[in-house]
Amino acid sequence: MLSLTDFLIIVSLSILSQAHMQLYHPPPFAATNNPYLTGPPDLYLHYPYNCCERTTPFPCKGYLNHLNTPQGRPVVSWSAGSEQNFSLTGTGNHYGGSCQVGFSINGGTTWKVVKSFEGNCPHRDGGTDPETQSFEFRVPGDIPVGVQVFAWTWINREREFSMLCAAVEITSGEARKPGISSLDVEKGDERERRVWVPPHAHQHRRHGTRSCGDYDASSHDNPTSNSPNSKVTSATIPERIPFNDRPSFLFANINNGCRTPKTYFELKYPNPGPDVAEGDGEYQLKLPEPVGQCS
Repeated sequence: MLSLTDFLIIVSLSILSQAHMQLYHPPPFAATNNPYLTGPPDLYLHYPYNCCERTTPFPCKGYLNHLNTPQGRPVVSWSAGSEQNFSLTGTGNHYGGSCQVGFSINGGTTWKVVKSFEGNCPHRDGGTDPETQSFEFRVPGDIPVGVQVFAWTWINREREFSMLCAAVEITSGEARKPGISSLDVEKGDERERRVWVPPHAHQHRRHGTRSCGDYDASSHDNPTSNSPNSKVTSATIPERIPFNDRPSFLFANINNGCRTPKTYFELKYPNPGPDVAEGDGEYQLKLPEPVGQCS
């Protein structure tokens, strides 16, 4: 017979395994804080994909059908080229992970990353309050105006994948010329310059990164093939990369053959795009594998 202590331990572990974060701002489709929601909210938005014996529709947890309906109206208005922020909330931040944010301009058929947060996303010491779980990014200057889909993805050290989406209105902003983006890194009196090259150019990754196949990783599963506590060392010029040349999100741990590192590492993105926020260094970053499934 199970003792009371053992029972409480099992219950505690069960609660912890279901403690996760979700996008708070901008309010995602089907969220309790979405002002245009006409039906019941989805109380499981904070669950990762395929968690807890639930099959999760991909992408955006199946809520792209809210687009072009009253409950899919844009929840925010952002001008192209502007500085914006997104925030997170939930029941447990899993002591970090890695996140990406970006847009789809074709209703979720394809995606483009605008910023990657490699480590310490969510903020380890930020709790679950949106006020302390806020992250900055820049809307691309050449993104088309109109209603677009904003997406946030999160991959934690338990090999869990989360993705939530929101309808946003993009308005015209200052015209910006596209081009190759340089990341200027302050180093005392010196400035080290790193260059991100779009996938169609001579290389697919930032200089110095290794391919997924260079790493040994154990496994999990999936379906398709700046922070107060983060040490952000790069001031970027992401708007100089043409929107259509940006990489797609990394989709992993959803039975698609791509598996991310677990427990002792946080995720390093194979194709993070031109704007990267580096974490606090508490965990070493590691690429997913295998290389052929994790582009």
